[in-house]
Amino acid sequence: MHKTVTQLLLAGGLCLASLTAAGAAGPEAIPAPPPEELVLELWNPMAFPQEEAEALPDTEEKVPQLSALLAWEGLSEEQQWALAVRMEREPALLERLEQGGLSDAQLVLLALPNARTDRLDRYLAWREAHPEDSPENAVFSVNADRDLAFYSAVSETVDPAGTVVLVNKHYALPANYVPELEALGYGYGSGSLRPEAAQAFRAMADAARAEGVSLRSVSAYRSYGSQKITYNNYLKKYKRSVVDNFSARPGHSEHQTGLALDINVASSKAHFENTKAFAWLKAHCAEYGFILRYDKGKEAVTGYRFEPWHYRYVGVDIAKACMEQGLCYEEYLALLPG
Repeated sequence: MHKTVTQLLLAGGLCLASLTAAGAAGPEAIPAPPPEELVLELWNPMAFPQEEAEALPDTEEKVPQLSALLAWEGLSEEQQWALAVRMEREPALLERLEQGGLSDAQLVLLALPNARTDRLDRYLAWREAHPEDSPENAVFSVNADRDLAFYSAVSETVDPAGTVVLVNKHYALPANYVPELEALGYGYGSGSLRPEAAQAFRAMADAARAEGVSLRSVSAYRSYGSQKITYNNYLKKYKRSVVDNFSARPGHSEHQTGLALDINVASSKAHFENTKAFAWLKAHCAEYGFILRYDKGKEAVTGYRFEPWHYRYVGVDIAKACMEQGLCYEEYLALLPG
């Protein structure tokens, strides 16, 4: 990462309300931890919409109630406040605390807004393996599943039809999933996308054309069966370890969502990154809800080599957060409040 986790929210200025509006992706959630001095500001009632703030615990009552249980010199008042909020929402945690089932190290992790209780053991394992990492970076890395080998523990996506669905080497679509589709139409290249993505792509292509840039789809929606044929054909030529760097296994392709497409080319030999079209896309794709899905320098997180032609529709707000902060989609999701 070029930026530390601590720097990301400072640079991006993301607010909690915009993050929670994105909803759940992949297994459960969705953007990046702030600096230590700002981490707990996300738990301030002023950061929540009014109706959500009213539902938060009364900290003047809640924190003193927990103070005896949280009386550890390493926990700040802000961390205690954050834990009070979390335990109000997750009563089982308070029970564990009362029974002495939470260590100091666990409490520090749980005080982070993007920590997820069901990953607590994984956070601890990451910190043991990477003692130089801060709690913020440990949570960020595990939330992005960097502690898991690709394809080693695959889960099926909870909401395959969701616009923010996460599909990668850890989360797969059902084999029989087929989205609602709309043909891109004459002048926009080949294939179909989900209606909202198709409309956004046409608007983007029209805007680019007005500036002398041609954007056309060369590959949009692909069925599970089509991806299986494509992947198996590559296996006839290359080792699986090589193929996995540039082709998704069936069920793991974003193309099956109907939200992703390859623009103008689909080959590294074309050097699309050196074209006017690529420069235009980098500067403007987020305005239409698209992100460059597999950017350079993100290979260890996405599992794929740099693909300057592959774009994914996620909606304008999320796209701007990703592109402006230099986050790949997994990183964005890893930073959402738990």
